[in-house]
Amino acid sequence: MDKFVIKKAQVSSNNQSLDQEHARDNNVENDPSPRDGPTETENNVAGEENNDNIEATNVDGNLNTSPSADVGDSFHLDIFDPRNWDSLDSKQIDILAEKGPQRDTSFKKGRKDKYKRRFSALFYTRILSNGEHCDRDWLVYSEELDKVFCFGCKLFAKGHRKGNLANEGYNDWTHLGTRLKEHETSADHVLNMTVWYELRSRLQTHQTIDKSAQRQLESEKDHWRKVLFRIVCIVKFLSKHNLAFRGTNSKLYEDSNGNFLGLIEMFAEFDPVIEEHVRRITNEETHAHYLDHKIQNELIHLLTSAIKFEIVKKIKSAKYFSVILDCTPDASHQEQMSIIIRYVDSSSSHVCIEESFLGFLDVNDTTGQGLFEVL
Repeated sequence: MDKFVIKKAQVSSNNQSLDQEHARDNNVENDPSPRDGPTETENNVAGEENNDNIEATNVDGNLNTSPSADVGDSFHLDIFDPRNWDSLDSKQIDILAEKGPQRDTSFKKGRKDKYKRRFSALFYTRILSNGEHCDRDWLVYSEELDKVFCFGCKLFAKGHRKGNLANEGYNDWTHLGTRLKEHETSADHVLNMTVWYELRSRLQTHQTIDKSAQRQLESEKDHWRKVLFRIVCIVKFLSKHNLAFRGTNSKLYEDSNGNFLGLIEMFAEFDPVIEEHVRRITNEETHAHYLDHKIQNELIHLLTSAIKFEIVKKIKSAKYFSVILDCTPDASHQEQMSIIIRYVDSSSSHVCIEESFLGFLDVNDTTGQGLFEVL
């Protein structure tokens, strides 16, 4: 996308040498009253058939190698084509707002309509009453549609968009000069252009509201990652030492609230992450605290699955292993069979024999045949 830049229209020395009458026909400030047919000057321009054919060939050749083809190939959507502007998402609009509309500087004239009138690149330039030339950077001509659009109003107008320049495009070349003058002095156009210029300025300096919100979102995501990391560490510690998680109470800073909440309280005394997390909970700034017993059980289950996955991977790597089975009744007199796998662990440089417990299975037949069938 870096290769796309805003190309400002320039008035060539040939355009500047045009007679004053032709300039009046193609610029807003000196535009005459609306006409029903082509003017004498434009008929003269229309009569230059040979020159027009050469220019059309050059324009087609330049457009075939224009960067917009690369954009379509890369994103499957040419964001610089006015035909696609109604289907752009917010990120694509930001890119387009920062780059600005794409303009072919070699383009001179569009194709003729039934009145032998056509769009001219001279419309890109506005001649003020003091003779100053001002570029209409908002004016976009689509050669495929043979229509002109207002970039600012097409992208940033809120609610109902007024006029063809902000909707399906304008192609009444007879009255284009007058229409441009009316449009660029309208309140809606000035407001939409202000929105575009402010957004472009913020995008170029990385000061947009979206950027600020994104930074805040990233900061919040980082906070929750750190909170979950500490909670998982506490779960691993209690599980490793075979300690009970819960007590008779499930509230912070109350008696008999268990080992898990007790460790959270201890962390809050010196760890800034848990301290901030506990502060949000006690001040009721958040309802997602991840300290509930359901979350504890879910984390235990996830850790169990991860450990089993690593054990199975080591067993498959060892290829040969033995199974140790043992049965014992539980409190409800249900026979439970424990499964232990003995294998050679070669996952590190130090090769050793490991025995890993995989879990319990309920059995009804404790004979050798019964255990074999369960296994």
